[in-house]
Amino acid sequence: MNTASLWANALAGGKAEFIALPDGRIDFAGFAQMVRRWCGWFDAAGIAEGERVLIRTGSDVVAASGFIAALLDGVVPVLMTGDTPDLRALAVAEVVAAKGFAADHLPAGQPGIEIRPEAGGGWFSRKLDPLGGLPETGRDPRLPLDPDGLAYVLFTSGTTSSPSGVQITRGNLFANLATLSRLFGYGAQSRIFNDMILAHADGMIQGPVIALANRCAVIRSGGFTIAGMEKWLGRVRLARASHVITVPTIWAMIDAYAAHDDYFDARECTHLMSVAAKLPEALWTRLESRFGRPVFNQYGLTETVASALYAGPQAEMGAFGTVGKPVDCEARIDPLASGSEGELQLKGAHIFPGYWQDAERTRASFTDDGWLKTGDLARLRDDGSFEVLARIKSVIMMGGFLIRPDEIDEAMLRHPKVRESVTVGIEDAMFDEVPVTAVVCHEPASEEELTAHARAYLEGQKVPKRIVVLDAIPRGDSGKARLAELRDLLAAATGQHAPQPAAPGDDLDSAVLALAGEVFRVDPATIALDSRPGQVPGWDSFSQLNFLMAAEERFAVAIPASRVAQIVTIADMVEAIRQQQR
Repeated sequence: MNTASLWANALAGGKAEFIALPDGRIDFAGFAQMVRRWCGWFDAAGIAEGERVLIRTGSDVVAASGFIAALLDGVVPVLMTGDTPDLRALAVAEVVAAKGFAADHLPAGQPGIEIRPEAGGGWFSRKLDPLGGLPETGRDPRLPLDPDGLAYVLFTSGTTSSPSGVQITRGNLFANLATLSRLFGYGAQSRIFNDMILAHADGMIQGPVIALANRCAVIRSGGFTIAGMEKWLGRVRLARASHVITVPTIWAMIDAYAAHDDYFDARECTHLMSVAAKLPEALWTRLESRFGRPVFNQYGLTETVASALYAGPQAEMGAFGTVGKPVDCEARIDPLASGSEGELQLKGAHIFPGYWQDAERTRASFTDDGWLKTGDLARLRDDGSFEVLARIKSVIMMGGFLIRPDEIDEAMLRHPKVRESVTVGIEDAMFDEVPVTAVVCHEPASEEELTAHARAYLEGQKVPKRIVVLDAIPRGDSGKARLAELRDLLAAATGQHAPQPAAPGDDLDSAVLALAGEVFRVDPATIALDSRPGQVPGWDSFSQLNFLMAAEERFAVAIPASRVAQIVTIADMVEAIRQQQR
């Protein structure tokens, strides 16, 4: 598997479907022509093999075609979401010395469709159609085969002033693609349902790229929302998906709010996969029991391309409830660790070579004998499976007593009302750190009730000092909790009183509109009762849950889970509250 085999698949696919979109389809022949047009633009912009192009887009078509065209041509793509702020995008472009910048809209003050002599690059903005800034004709890609050449750079962290980029070589990429293809039985008949953000590794690599590697189709569905959940899930069957890939947070929302149990019943739907974060064992159990399909859990980092350890029913995978066993790579517990627990370390062909122009961080990320330090505290079981216990940096040291946040979260998730739990350490003058837990509940629960539950499952020292019910855990686009932001929220929440319920005589329409303004952080005067996601800035699946929980708290009601997916507009929320007040 290499760039030449990917291009051969594009040419051989012909009129077979490659990307299934909510409003249309792209076949392999059409996609190959898109690749040629991108190569024409690389030439017009003077972008040579090995040079970088930054692509900032909210379009699946632009993201997939631009990323893959650059990969096949030897140009190094740096892909960002369409809502990446100008300052960060320009900072990244400067750090990688980008020779070109393709975007839905250009940064303020930048010229369009112009070769800029002072920067030596070309800029274009999408205008009339998804690829409106590209030449109508182009050329075939160069197809470099050197495995040490860069396939892409992905910026996953770091401030605007000091962005941090993960470098992935072609050798890394194709090694991991081969493993994923073999393990999950991908072939020309596969249809991969992956609606994750393409600017993140699991969205792009386990979506369009692996589909091209196997000459099969990838299904996109326009993004997950709670209000659109039934249509989103219904598309799995309508599009004849064989593999369904998403993150634990989405699986938890499906488990909590989906109305039916037959979304994955079709004979061709054989694999349900969870990626990007540890899948809680209780949720894993419920998913398999409810939907009657095996669930596969993948563990990996951006630095491992996609995944490195796998858990599931296949012989070479690890046990249920763990992050699995390494496949086509090696894994170990830090040999310098004392006891049975230590940092999980990885070694293999798909492990990245280092961070973009950051030799110091690269050195700190590898052991002297060349193993990648994952930063995860883990334990090796007798059967060869690994259990990830916590992020090493998130282990809480309370008065000299080590507490693993994941142990608290596992206990809290046993409570029937708790859907999500994330524990962090909050600074304390007496004990250095104390554990404080944020939970998201699908039914009202008092702190007293939750604390009693924790005491039933944990030693006294491990019981959280506070348990705070939040509307939603702050998460990044990949579904992982943003721990720094959560710490700030919990530090503030532990010193504040909950808002008082609205008085019975208040006008409910106005009160809910005011609450929506608070939750979505917009002027209530700019929204109306018929406002819905897509019309209100910031109204996505996470803020939808925020809106729900805030409404339940403010109006002292409990909205049934079966009603949640029916709340599409603010008026729907008003009616849901009114029904519970009767």
